[in-house]
Amino acid sequence: MYSARGGNINSSFTSNMLGLWQRTIMVARYGGQIEIGDGFGISGSTIYSTKSIKIGKNATIGANCKIIDNDFHPLDPEQRRLNLNEEHTARAPIVIGDNCFIGMNSIILKGTTIGNNVVVGAGSVVHGTFPDNCIIAGNPAKIIRQINP
Repeated sequence: MYSARGGNINSSFTSNMLGLWQRTIMVARYGGQIEIGDGFGISGSTIYSTKSIKIGKNATIGANCKIIDNDFHPLDPEQRRLNLNEEHTARAPIVIGDNCFIGMNSIILKGTTIGNNVVVGAGSVVHGTFPDNCIIAGNPAKIIRQINP
């Protein structure tokens, strides 16, 4: 299931001068759900759900980001060899709050909760829970400072 109301999806390689590596891709499989609030923006990024991804209103997803609520493949080599992806792949919901900005080339991993008004620095790998009104960055991402709402 996919639902969104109003927003801007950039998929043309000339629509974002940071350089898009791909068109925007949004996929909900195996019962996954994607919910995106009003006023969002996204550029050449992937949102792939087999569980649940919720993105708040006025969120901006920068160029070439990946938001994935599952491991995509099983960790066990025999299960990967047998292509048992649906049944044996770990998954956990992702929640991204209102007014968030996800910097280009960032990866948001399964089980992540990002509060409202959070800025994610470019190239970050995000996993865990982050409160409202902060800047997070790095691999793994951590809080680097608080911001005023």
